[in-house]
Amino acid sequence: MKMVEISSSGVLIARANRFLDSLAEPMNADEVVRNLQELERFKEEMARRGFNTPFVSMAQAKRAEDLGEEEVQDIKKQIRKMKEFANAKRFTLNRLRVAIAANKIAMRVLSRNMEILGSLPVGGNYIAQLIRHGEHAAHSYGVLLSVLSESEDEPESSVMITIEYKKDGKKVKERVRLLSAKNIAARVKRAYGENARVLSTEIRKAQSALIRSKSVRACVASAYAARASGQVAEEFDSKIRKNSKMAAYVEAMKRNGIADVSALEDDDKYFKIMEELEKQGLAQKAEEGYVLDENIIDDVEARRRELRGRAARIAAESLALDLFKYYMSTPIRKRESEPMFPSLTSTLTVKQVRMFTSLSRRLEVEDAGSLLLEKIDSERFSAGIKGELFGASLFSLRSRKSIEWCAEFFGIEEEELKEVRGKVEALLSGGKRAGRFMELVRDARNKGKQQGSAGGS
Repeated sequence: MKMVEISSSGVLIARANRFLDSLAEPMNADEVVRNLQELERFKEEMARRGFNTPFVSMAQAKRAEDLGEEEVQDIKKQIRKMKEFANAKRFTLNRLRVAIAANKIAMRVLSRNMEILGSLPVGGNYIAQLIRHGEHAAHSYGVLLSVLSESEDEPESSVMITIEYKKDGKKVKERVRLLSAKNIAARVKRAYGENARVLSTEIRKAQSALIRSKSVRACVASAYAARASGQVAEEFDSKIRKNSKMAAYVEAMKRNGIADVSALEDDDKYFKIMEELEKQGLAQKAEEGYVLDENIIDDVEARRRELRGRAARIAAESLALDLFKYYMSTPIRKRESEPMFPSLTSTLTVKQVRMFTSLSRRLEVEDAGSLLLEKIDSERFSAGIKGELFGASLFSLRSRKSIEWCAEFFGIEEEELKEVRGKVEALLSGGKRAGRFMELVRDARNKGKQQGSAGGS
């Protein structure tokens, strides 16, 4: 029975990975919908087969002293194979989750015409994408992941489980929230009977992070990191002197689909590329493998350092700019019902707005984070003003940018912005309602300044 189960699960793993490998940048929303339907079918089938169930090694085995040496060795071999298979199941399920998240993001990105569409890991393998772009992409990914995980306080954990049990002779599935992950299987059997089993477990934390879902965070961070890494590499490499050894090195990397030798993890590919570099006088054989030629190694290291710093900075600023525009122009109800990224928080904490500080000079505002707090805290007083125009108008009043620039940035008509800008300006200028509004403005600015001072001390 176990061999039949492993065989059928193995077929499911192969089918799922083939489909994931076939996914490319979607051209339209219909294509995304079809992809999501197929991905959800795979996910449902994997849940039914217990792909998320933790691996248990020898819980049911006899004691080792009761077995002969050959039996012990045979059991160890079987356990090793079963563990490898369990890892393959877990890897495929995780890849599937990332692919589902990426395609959900793609649906939103298509409607907003955002540039990161081509960098989304729609096939779920975001790690391969980062490796292909090199060390600077992996570094940028880590920086962005930290930003997207930013929370105000330490959140409380809980465990969401999916169980299956028999009720009135029929199989029933149910999702249950537990406060701890201790002895889940035993607790489920006590509550739902001996035939009850756990299909999946998911550790959850209270909403504090900028993006709650780990899969969505991985998608967003890898997409912005990959896009920025490709951009800075192209800009840097275009300035390298033609016919130089460094130009030959960069060209060899491009031919092999990687950004740098630091991205090489596959031994066969490593030797293939290093042999190619050796023929061009760019590498030499060593006791273990190869080393880069001493005439080029300093330039390669300098390039690596430059790309690492610039890629992280550009990735962080690109993400911050897209989020700033979203929070500034999107009303609260839409942020709650249709967030730009799945599980993106509808509001921002004082700690989270730090990421926008770097935009202040670019946007020509006193403090971009404080401006966002001002908008979020005061939008409840904007009744009678079209939601998506309120933030754009407030921004145009606080920024030194021209009205023409502001209208283009937020994608609205210049005349419409001028009209609504006048209403917001009137709201700021007098009356009881304006007084309450300005109290919120002062509070928001003070919160931002105090947080900035604390961060800089």
